[in-house]
Amino acid sequence: MLLSYETEEDVRAAAVELRGLSGHARRLLEECVEKQHVTRKKVSAAARSLEDAGFLFVRSDNDLYEPTYSLNPSLAGEEALEELELMEQQS
Repeated sequence: MLLSYETEEDVRAAAVELRGLSGHARRLLEECVEKQHVTRKKVSAAARSLEDAGFLFVRSDNDLYEPTYSLNPSLAGEEALEELELMEQQS
């Protein structure tokens, strides 16, 4: 059952978009989905690309002296990752 996407075609298109991102981006999304919350001192290009695609939420923790960033997966990111794994199993 899809919650974030309206159709199977939409989630497949998102999985294809995820496949087009770097391997680091996919591993980061996998880690975020597994842990549901990851903290980083800097935001990587992979995190920004996932955020731009709508697969990840990046939030600043607003600490002036030791800035950190919280990375949380979006439902769209979780569903795209799951669909990509299914596509890879079928091929």
